[in-house]
Amino acid sequence: MKYAITGHTAGIGRRALQRLDALGFSRSTGYDISNAEDRQRIVYESRNCDVFINCAHAGFASTYMLLDIYYAWQDLPNKTIINVGSRITEIELPKDRRDLLTYQAEKLALKETVARINSLTPVCSVKYRWFAYVGTEKILNKYPHFKQGDYITEDQAVDIILS
Repeated sequence: MKYAITGHTAGIGRRALQRLDALGFSRSTGYDISNAEDRQRIVYESRNCDVFINCAHAGFASTYMLLDIYYAWQDLPNKTIINVGSRITEIELPKDRRDLLTYQAEKLALKETVARINSLTPVCSVKYRWFAYVGTEKILNKYPHFKQGDYITEDQAVDIILS
């Protein structure tokens, strides 16, 4: 299997790249999914891949990335698009965490788009995988009070993505 991964230079995407035979696409390597031309380059360069992991988070651009790869792969058998979501789509935000509203809306857009695509019965497989906190360097620095058990490991996240 040949994989393509967005957001491959840090966190979950980096760990996935270490475990898989994959092409990686990230801002730090010249691919910004917020840019339509960059997304089209990613689609083109991923054409020989079997699985596309939409892991980079760049606001609503994750949904645009999904749509771009879906339009290219929708009629191709044996292709899979895996979108990395968040548990935040499964909860009602506490009033003291309204700062997360934008992030929640972005992930909800991704989740709902996967559902809409699947209602069209595409030939390719389109999946949505989610989890809560992952013990990435970024999260552990942001929440230093976290203890093991408050989060899953990067490897556990990759296992969920690939399941």
